[in-house]
This record gives sequence, C-alpha cells and structure tokens, in this order.
Amino acid sequence: MTAGISGGIGIGGFTCVPGDLTRRAEDIAGFDARWHALLPDTAFEKMGCGTFSAMSRPVVEHVTDCVTAVLADRGLAPEDVNRLVVATSDACLERLDADVAVQVLAATGMTRCVPTLLSHLQCCSSLEALRYGWQLFDDPAIEHVVVVAVDFTPDDLDRVRSFAVFGDAAAGCLISRTPGPGSVELLASATTVDHAGLLGEDSFRSRQQAATSALDTVFARTGEQLQKVAKVFGSNLYVPVATFNAMAAGVPRGQLHFQETMQRHGHCGNADWILNLVDHAAGAPLGPGELYVALSSAPGFFACTLLRGL
Repeated sequence: MTAGISGGIGIGGFTCVPGDLTRRAEDIAGFDARWHALLPDTAFEKMGCGTFSAMSRPVVEHVTDCVTAVLADRGLAPEDVNRLVVATSDACLERLDADVAVQVLAATGMTRCVPTLLSHLQCCSSLEALRYGWQLFDDPAIEHVVVVAVDFTPDDLDRVRSFAVFGDAAAGCLISRTPGPGSVELLASATTVDHAGLLGEDSFRSRQQAATSALDTVFARTGEQLQKVAKVFGSNLYVPVATFNAMAAGVPRGQLHFQETMQRHGHCGNADWILNLVDHAAGAPLGPGELYVALSSAPGFFACTLLRGL
C-alpha cells in the first residue's frame, strides 16, 4: 500500500505513557521457576533486560492521558478530532472494557469523534491502525485522526516469556492536514502473513520470508533503499532475539533503536515502535527528508511502514 494521499498530511504529536510503576522481572514471585521452564540453559542476565513498566491505574486512564498529551502537543481542541483509532493486541482485546472508546471520548471531550478499535494482528495492530488512519484522509472532510496503541499484562508471571518481558504502555500520535514540527509522512506500508506462524508451526524460514516480503514491498513501491534509512523502530524483544530477527530480515544492527527503551519499559506489545521513536527523537529530532522505518513482528505477522520527515 502506498500513501496515495496528497495535501500536506503528516503524522506527529508522538507520545508515550508507560505504566506508572517501574519493576524488575527478577522480583516477580515465581520468576526463577518460570525462567527455568522457558529457557533452562540460558542465563536471564544475557537477555539485556533492566526494568519494565506496569500500570497500577485503570487502563482507560492511561489511554486518556495519552490522547490528552497528543492533543496538547499541537494545541488541538478535542472537539476538532474526527476519528480515534485504538489498537491493541489479541490478548488485551478481551481485557478492555466493552465501552472503553466511550470512556475515552467522554474523558477527553472529543464530542464529534468517531471511534474505531483495531486488533487481531498481535503486536502489528498499531501499524495497521496507522495505515487505516492515514487512508481515512481520502475523505476531504477528515482533518485530524488520533491513533493510540495500548497493551498491558495483568498477570505478572505472564510477563516473562522466552522472547521478551512484557511491560504496559499506551502510545499515540496525530495524523493531521496541518502537521506541526517533527512530523513525518507515510510513504508506504505493508503487512504480510506467515500462515505457519498462525498455526504455531512457524520456522526461521517462514518468519524470514514474511519479514523480507514486507520490507521489499515498501521499498519497491517507493523506490527507496534500506541503506538510506536513518533509524528503524521495532519491537522491544531480548537483545539477542531482536538482533537475530533484524539480521534475518536484512536490517543492520546499527539502524535499530530499541535497546534503551526495552531496558526501561520492557516489551509493550504494539506500542513499542512509538516508544522507540519518541525515545530516539528526544535526542535526535526527526529530520526533514530523513527516512525511518517502523516495524513489528508477531506469530503469524510482520508489518512495516516507511516514513519520511517533513
């Protein structure tokens, strides 16, 4: 899918609201037994973890805080927002209140906003939400769309996995016809399916094919090259896992920006790429004309989006 939309539309106001508690995986009750059952021959210390963020307040409050911060970044009135797109992973979908969208709209004052909830792509859901939000601008009446990714894990032992320690966060951005400084435009987006992964029968080869297919698609459609990309914002997996996955997809380790965020917040599901973009931009603002890639992988899916600074 190529951007296909003109008129100076941009994506900005990138914001993250991590869980308000900072904790260590090693302090979780039953951690040692859990880790031994997962990877008995691997020392946890080699995974590169530090702490993870956990929510102590209701999830809707974190989502509301995120939306409020996104609007405040641009000084945008809540009633001027046309659409709200909330993305979450499959496991979190059933944990959200049935009226979570209504709660957020009421708490933020977005009285003219139409909400959409997008899921079923695991950690790739927010990149699909970004693509969906961008395509809404085919309608000339659309002026502002807020996209929010949220993921959280209530059971502490469920946080500890063979590929990551899960944290909690809400993260978002604003797609607007009047973008502010530090905004980017969406050049192309692609999501591929690894059918074997959906069945729990994925292999290195099937995952690699899904990744390279998506990346090849966005670069072929834009005529750009991976070598020209300034930074790649991916998933906050254990350092060995993230590095291996990047190499398999042909992404040089030096282009990745994830480790610092992973060490502070853990793997926050489909919110990761936004957390990493925000963290990078805090030290090196997104530059006009610079290329960036946001990507995410999950069992059965790989998604990537090519962005360019405005």
